[in-house]
Amino acid sequence: MKQIKLKLSGLVLMSGIVLSSCMSEAETPVINELLTNESTGVVPGGENFRKGSEYNYSEEFSNQLFSVEYIGDNPLGIAFFPGTGTGMANRMGKASSFLNQLAIIDPNTGGIITINAPVTQFFTNELASLGLTEIPDEVSSLTTDGKGNAIWFKNIKNITTSISETLTEFEAEVEVIGGNGRFSKSSGKGIVKGTFNPMTGKGSSVLQARINY
Repeated sequence: MKQIKLKLSGLVLMSGIVLSSCMSEAETPVINELLTNESTGVVPGGENFRKGSEYNYSEEFSNQLFSVEYIGDNPLGIAFFPGTGTGMANRMGKASSFLNQLAIIDPNTGGIITINAPVTQFFTNELASLGLTEIPDEVSSLTTDGKGNAIWFKNIKNITTSISETLTEFEAEVEVIGGNGRFSKSSGKGIVKGTFNPMTGKGSSVLQARINY
């Protein structure tokens, strides 16, 4: 088991890292409209919201990220970046999110990238209190309504752009790999777009996905 030490600083050194949640205001879709139209089964200006066992899924969160010093046997490891969020998700309403990633030095380029890290590494007790247990290690983030229902995500690919010392934009590809409750058999793919402030760890996020269940 890796040893870790919580740090609330150090984010400014990682301004190019993708952390799995955040989006610029110009890019943010009308999530509230999606939520309002969920009951009608129609996505505004688009295809039918649900076709058989498939549906369009969206969520929007405000997030707080933390820097956690990495101490372990991986010579490329730099820091973990766990975080939490609160917001809205269709088919859930008010929801919470939990995430985790490990920043490492890319052995091919010498740059900094992030890889999957278990969301349970830092949030086991919090998730258990919400009725979420037996979560696979490959789950790097999840969204839950706090009533035993959750969607599990695995981060696949990150693209980041550092805008300034206080703003980093990113786009991340995620895979839906199961869940809890009504989402226990979920699968699918999605895109997370967003921004975060590397000085404070605060950000916001929008995720859009096509999910089967």
